[in-house]
Amino acid sequence: MNANLMPRHPGKSAAKTMSNKIRLYALILLVALGFRLFIALRLANDEPDDGRIYSQIARNVLEQHVYSHDTQPPYNPSLIRLPGYPLFLVAIYSLFGHGNNTAVRVVQAVIDTTTCALIAWVVFEWSVDEERRHRAALIALGLAAVCPFTAIYVATILTEVPTNFLAVAMVLAATFAFKKNALRWWIVTGVIAGLAVLFRPDSGLFAAAIGATLILSALATRSLKRGILSAALFSIAFCIVLVPWTIRNRRVFHVFQPLAPAHAEMPGEFVARGYLLWVRTWLDDSKYVGPALWSLDMRQMYVENFPARAFDSKEERERVAALLDKYNHPDGEEADEGDQTSGDEEDEPEEEPEEEPEEEEPAQPEEANVEMTPEIDAGFAQIGQERIAHSRLRYYVVLPLKRAATLWFDTHSQYYPFNGDLLPLEDLDYDIHQQYWLPLFAGLTWIYTLLGVIGGWLLWRSRDPNARRWLLLAVLLIFLRLGFFATLENPEPRYTVELFPFLIVLAGAGASAIKASAKATETDAAVPMVEYSPD
Repeated sequence: MNANLMPRHPGKSAAKTMSNKIRLYALILLVALGFRLFIALRLANDEPDDGRIYSQIARNVLEQHVYSHDTQPPYNPSLIRLPGYPLFLVAIYSLFGHGNNTAVRVVQAVIDTTTCALIAWVVFEWSVDEERRHRAALIALGLAAVCPFTAIYVATILTEVPTNFLAVAMVLAATFAFKKNALRWWIVTGVIAGLAVLFRPDSGLFAAAIGATLILSALATRSLKRGILSAALFSIAFCIVLVPWTIRNRRVFHVFQPLAPAHAEMPGEFVARGYLLWVRTWLDDSKYVGPALWSLDMRQMYVENFPARAFDSKEERERVAALLDKYNHPDGEEADEGDQTSGDEEDEPEEEPEEEPEEEEPAQPEEANVEMTPEIDAGFAQIGQERIAHSRLRYYVVLPLKRAATLWFDTHSQYYPFNGDLLPLEDLDYDIHQQYWLPLFAGLTWIYTLLGVIGGWLLWRSRDPNARRWLLLAVLLIFLRLGFFATLENPEPRYTVELFPFLIVLAGAGASAIKASAKATETDAAVPMVEYSPD
């Protein structure tokens, strides 16, 4: 055989190929980090009230040695926020200075870049075709690196960045647990899930998705005993992480509170659950969250602020107007013409899409002489129950579906300078170039959604049992969270930003299944048609 025809140094060729891939990974990660550092330093946003609360708790821990959200003595202990993010801030403040949010943003930029790498790693592990694993991982890494919906949160003092990191890390650990069938990995997954819940309580939905996938997979493979043992270890590890916080709340407040209260209330504090029930019977658009919810006990509210669908009849509208009049005038004084004019003037901005309501809330809270009393709340509860009885289909099916659509197909431009709603087009603000940015962001939402759907379809078409298990896990991760938030009265699109990493995972993993899906299609086409004969 001619020596010139033989391959030269095949090992060197493979090493060179791998070296090129590593360079490409590094280049994309550098782009991701640069993009996030630019956002962190140039688009810093201190407006969210949640951020102020987290920062205040962190400073009180460092300076007053008490976990409190109070801004002045006596700094009473608090449980309205879970300790994960405040302690994260404590660690950064202790190193770089109390209240140094620039340092927080830079650290978050690094963490979010790491999340991009974890997304690529998950896709690498989920890939059906081993020859396409790196290609699929690079596709996912590229999509994650330039995703503007998750990147913007590095500029805020909110929990989204560490929550995304822990959610993807949780899924990666669960992937190892499934593939290696190793109990120790289920313990690791449970610990990460517990840590994620300490940052955001709704991260428990991700843990529930993993647990459901574990049990369903065990049933499908007839290994229920092993599945129950794995689920038990996963659950125990998850709960152990929450034990210190639960014990602290029991000792300090004498309540069993492993998570944060649903409405961020302190023990014994009044919550207008009846009013919230009434709001839940009609609110399906995020632009009413500010006027209907964030104004409560802060600003006056008028019946004109709410859409026609909030009332089933003229009589019901009058009842709501009477309750709001009592709320606006807790001292029993009737509204004079000046008050009514003020209400009408407030009506116009309230009808606009929500524009930084969190910035308005602390402006002049003491001057707003309003109060939601238990008596008024009971009146709203009665109206809410009547509306549910009038149309259960609307309350339990139609409204949640509308909220889900609102959550998903938003522009997801929150915390960008051009934040707003795309429709109606005539309301776009040309001064901040919404006519360019909002259509772009709406289009990107559709692109990421379609890529995720196509990736999921390719995983299903591959007929690979592991691929279908990953598809089941991704579907549960996405729709358990979306379904939960669709039942609440405050459909804020930022609550769905944690779903974009899993859309990207589906898109990347699906790219690895193209070949397997094509083979499955060819197999279906090759199956001969058998004619039926009555003989």
